[in-house]
Amino acid sequence: MRTAPRIAPAQRGPILVILMALLGACDEGPPPPSLATPSQPRDSIADPRSNEGVYERNIVFMTAGADSVIVVPWLFRASTTEQGVERSAEGWLAHAGLWEPFFTDHWDSPPTRTPFRIHARDPMDLVVGPGNVIERIVFQEGARQLQVVLGEGMSDWTGNRGETFRVHRGAALFGNVRVEGMVMDMNRARLKDSPAPGEWMFLTGPERLAIVIESTGVSPSHTAWGRRGDQEFRWPEVEVEWTSVRSFEEARRDVPVAWTIRSIDGDMEVSLASTGMDLQAGVGEGPLLPINGLYQVAGPLIMSGDTLDIRGLVRHVQR
Repeated sequence: MRTAPRIAPAQRGPILVILMALLGACDEGPPPPSLATPSQPRDSIADPRSNEGVYERNIVFMTAGADSVIVVPWLFRASTTEQGVERSAEGWLAHAGLWEPFFTDHWDSPPTRTPFRIHARDPMDLVVGPGNVIERIVFQEGARQLQVVLGEGMSDWTGNRGETFRVHRGAALFGNVRVEGMVMDMNRARLKDSPAPGEWMFLTGPERLAIVIESTGVSPSHTAWGRRGDQEFRWPEVEVEWTSVRSFEEARRDVPVAWTIRSIDGDMEVSLASTGMDLQAGVGEGPLLPINGLYQVAGPLIMSGDTLDIRGLVRHVQR
């Protein structure tokens, strides 16, 4: 068995501290009261049903139409077992091509009928509203303060395997400085022995533009949704091509650094190039190791005859 360490091709540093200083942030006092705390997990009831589920929840803040791009992905995963639920959570911050993993944790929780619900984990907390709807994610550790706020819903899309993608108006709070943008809230679930879905992309641009692209793990291999202004789009099948690659020696694989995405109907085409990435090689038996990566990307979008500049996030996966 061979294990490779995390590799970050882009320079890394204390981005959260730097951003707070640049934005002039200061201490705004304690975060809002939470309905979910590490000492009182919700729904801790034995699950008499399946212990073969894998649940993925990703909540991503991104500036939209701003000169300075800020991306804050929160990545949550839960896997049920006979003993309970294996959980992980990661909080990332990206700015100007640099990535910082400011929070990461792995832990076990008791059996529950609702393993898909995410749990708070100090120093990350959740503000939960009626119907167990997450209203914000709060991170506070000393002088480092960051909140992701989920505001008014804009779009709600469902895939062929039941996965959901909800796009909200949203904000990131650095101390007491509020930065407006959009938030994508994504849910995917599957059985452990079913085909695993792959990478996904969240792209934003002017005119309240938002696009989500997903690798489904089944046929068609990629599908996409979008909105522009008040108009919504659905592309049941899109082609994703790596137009430029580089070698990632730690995993003995090539990884993309540029993509072209086209809808089969010809209505949409995106050309993306990496502006900063963080790659992690996992554990494997053979010479080729799995990869999880995060990219900041930018490029032109051609849609309905118009050309728009877009930026976004690519969650890259190779198994």
